[in-house]
This record gives sequence, C-alpha cells and structure tokens, in this order.
Amino acid sequence: MRIEHFLAANAAAQPAKTALITGHKRLSYEELDYLSSRLAAALFLNGVRRNDRVVVFMDNCWEIAVSIYAVLKAGATFIPVNPSTKADKLACILADCDASAILTQAKLMPVVAEACG
Repeated sequence: MRIEHFLAANAAAQPAKTALITGHKRLSYEELDYLSSRLAAALFLNGVRRNDRVVVFMDNCWEIAVSIYAVLKAGATFIPVNPSTKADKLACILADCDASAILTQAKLMPVVAEACG
C-alpha cells in the first residue's frame, strides 16, 4: 500500500486524531487528507500528471507534509530541495530533474524567480 493510501485510511478510521504537530499548528488526519487532496487537484489543474516530477522547496513546516502527500496523490514524484539552496544550484536541479512544477513558500520566491529567470 502506498503512503498516501495510509493517510486516506487513517482519515476515514480516525478523522479527528492528530496526524501532525509543528510548532503551534496541529492537523488532524482528516485535515491533512483534505488539504493534500485540494493541492493535488490544483497540481492536476496546472498540468502535473502521473510520473511528473515536482520540486518541494520549503522550510521544515506543516505545508511540506501537505505538499508531499499532494504530489503523491497526483501520481507524481516529489523532489525535496533544501531551502538554503542558492538560485544557481536550484536552476541546475530544476533542469536536471525536468520538474513540471515547484511548490515553495512566499519567502523563497525570490530564489525561485532567479532560478527560473
């Protein structure tokens, strides 16, 4: 069974149980499943397809868990990239893995813009 299927099973069996705690944020299995499903749908609407590669370029936060599950639900492969990566290195990673999309945080957008520019 794939990991995203375990999330769906836990969301169905124990929806209110805490799945994730980061700092001040808590997500239940139901919330994590719902948020990742919404993001997976958005990825699909933006052209991400099965077996595509999606770069996840974020700090360690609750959004990274949502992003990873979303990419898996979309049938794609996630490529985690350390958020301290500089733009020139990120550009090489994006080109090398032929990424279809990148998921990031607002504060990292300048690095992404430079890497894609």
